[in-house]
Amino acid sequence: MDGLSDTTWLLTMLLGFIVFVVLSIYPATPRPRADQLSGVELAELAGSTELWLEARRRALPDAAIDAIDMIGVRLEQLAPQLATLNENGPAAREVRKLLAEHLPGLVDSYTRIPPALRNKEHAGSTPSEQLVDGLCVIADEIEAMSHDLSRNDLDALATRNRFLETKYIDQG
Repeated sequence: MDGLSDTTWLLTMLLGFIVFVVLSIYPATPRPRADQLSGVELAELAGSTELWLEARRRALPDAAIDAIDMIGVRLEQLAPQLATLNENGPAAREVRKLLAEHLPGLVDSYTRIPPALRNKEHAGSTPSEQLVDGLCVIADEIEAMSHDLSRNDLDALATRNRFLETKYIDQG
């Protein structure tokens, strides 16, 4: 009478298989659609955009993977800044336009091109190259936006540092 009975073992295996099938069919987190990004709260826009982009990864060329990863890292950097940003301010509108319109528009334009034409040159480069270039521009713009949103904090830190040096170091 050592171990499990055959029935218990069979039921355990069957239950494990059912759990595996259910979890593989239903993703853990719902994937936002591009048309839903414009309605997402600003504080959650970076995370939703990253989820959307990750869901589109398989439809994009291998050459775009580095750019997608770069965008993901920069979105994670931007997310806490968006949580404190005024929803109706000009910076919020620019961020929303980039993440909810321009990025999905670029990716959707590429995915509408038939696969056979994606590596054929058009307008000086292939659609795949144009996609990668566009993704890199977007990654750079996200970084610039993050820097702009941090400018006041960076200036305040530098000012505080100069004050401390003057007060405690220069006076000896």
